[in-house]
Amino acid sequence: MLTTQLDRLIWRRHRKLFATMAVLAILICVSMTFATISGLRYVDTTQIVDVSIRRWQIYSDDQFVAYSTFFHFMFLGIGAAFMNQDLKDNFNQFLFSSGFSRKQVYWAKLRIVLAVLVGIVIVVTGLQYLTYWVAAPAGMGFQLAWPGLLTSWAYGLMMSFGLFSIGWFAALIMGQTGTMILTLLGFTISLAGLDTIYDNMLHGGPFHLNGSQRDWTIILTLLVFAIVLVIWGAYLYNRLSLEHNGEYLLFPGLKLPVYIVFVVYVTGLSLFNQADFNTVLITFVVTVVFGYIWLWRPRIGEAWHQWRQHQ
Repeated sequence: MLTTQLDRLIWRRHRKLFATMAVLAILICVSMTFATISGLRYVDTTQIVDVSIRRWQIYSDDQFVAYSTFFHFMFLGIGAAFMNQDLKDNFNQFLFSSGFSRKQVYWAKLRIVLAVLVGIVIVVTGLQYLTYWVAAPAGMGFQLAWPGLLTSWAYGLMMSFGLFSIGWFAALIMGQTGTMILTLLGFTISLAGLDTIYDNMLHGGPFHLNGSQRDWTIILTLLVFAIVLVIWGAYLYNRLSLEHNGEYLLFPGLKLPVYIVFVVYVTGLSLFNQADFNTVLITFVVTVVFGYIWLWRPRIGEAWHQWRQHQ
């Protein structure tokens, strides 16, 4: 994987971040597995994994999860932290001044961070399965099958990559760490409402998709969206400068698009979650005002004082 000098520089720069995340992933996921196993003593069954693991479908229940939900948050967090750290510590400028093109740096970073994250997923998932096998209660079997495992891994990795691209892109265009974290937290919380909208549109709406079709439609849509963000990120990274370093958006030209997306997204959540007209209207007004203040930061007090002086 580390075939060039650029790869080795990026690895040395971020190996502590990778090691910390790997240890954290092992501790959290294995602890969750032990907690699940401890509850199996009160379950009236002879098998931890249901026979549906033999089908080509996503497998997840209260007794066994083929792909841990923690990995989604890991990909999101590392995507944001990886890019944000290099912007804040001027590591990008060091690489640019060392003779590497921005295109080389961007794709090398992406390749290394994704390879490490997938490696962590493989190792931690293996430890989870081993924990099930070793610590399963007496008389309870633990049998797996490739169809359910491969389907769950493919679905889980695509979901993780989608969330990774969001964190990666957010850190690329935002110059303030605190506000970036708040933005990602708000977006993550809003996903619950977004899931309800997709369910109504794809399952109860005109499409009439079943559960499996709905899941794959959502994940493939997210995958396309992720690829667009990664390619767009490469375009923006090639135009990254220090002129707006420390501002909320490192690219002032994105203010209007971000503003429109924010207003439409939040208002749409309210509308499609079947809120009444007054609630939707209030949401729209609040997002319009808040988004404008947040992105353009007008000096309202100073403008008011100047207006009073001219009266």
